[in-house]
Amino acid sequence: MGEYIIEKALNNNVLIANYYGEEVVLIGKGISFGKKQGQRIEADKIEKIYELRGYHEQERYKTLLGMTNDRVIKTVIEVVDTIKEMAYGEVNDSILLSLTDHIIFALKRLEDGIVIANPFLKETEALYPKEFDIATKVVDMLNDKLRVYFPDTEKGFIALHIHSSINNHTMREMNMMTEVVARAVQIIEHDLKIQVDKDSLVYARFVRHISFAVQRVMINDRPPEQRNLEKLLKLQYPACYNIAVKIVKMMQQQLNKPVYESELVYLTMHIQQFNTEVEDV
Repeated sequence: MGEYIIEKALNNNVLIANYYGEEVVLIGKGISFGKKQGQRIEADKIEKIYELRGYHEQERYKTLLGMTNDRVIKTVIEVVDTIKEMAYGEVNDSILLSLTDHIIFALKRLEDGIVIANPFLKETEALYPKEFDIATKVVDMLNDKLRVYFPDTEKGFIALHIHSSINNHTMREMNMMTEVVARAVQIIEHDLKIQVDKDSLVYARFVRHISFAVQRVMINDRPPEQRNLEKLLKLQYPACYNIAVKIVKMMQQQLNKPVYESELVYLTMHIQQFNTEVEDV
């Protein structure tokens, strides 16, 4: 094992070190106590290591360190540790940088009284329930440790960061997914003249279906044709079938990829469930 050379101590338990020219965040009980810049850190003192990959990540993290105080940095690291534990270690180290960046600017907005709306909060919760549960715990931690009050909208933003880190999806890809879901629901509400209950099981199933449909489109996976069932649904539920056609066209525009007509069968059945739910009320 090579040597870890101290660059900056954040507190007694957290420091920034240099390891063969790469910057890393080292965590360990009393790891920084009595240590100075340029000194070596013994391997047996290190409990956790977060790598900052590449020049741009390293420079960005340095910039962020200068924009806030050690209390915030320490809290973010504790938050990342909690996320890793709750996600069974599935998250990659990039979340340290992305969450540090996000939380610093979220705190700044909070201080300035700026509230950013999150129109896809319910969609995010339905798409990524595990990550949303973790994000809820994270927001509670931040509020408690930093003595602030982040609104519920932060849960959605942080859930996306967690999902991105676990699955290596870009924020752009996830924003596209939530927007497709939101637009599909808008079409259903407009054409069926209903208000979709976003806490219902029907909504959760529909969101999951759209999620899988988008994933199929992105990898060009074609569901099996069901022509007879499609004809039957078109005759029996014409309004729902026409809505499904509109949603498929919207998906093609949003994703800039063809969506196979076989998706119409599944979409029509899900849309009819919204109709049934309203009729049963």
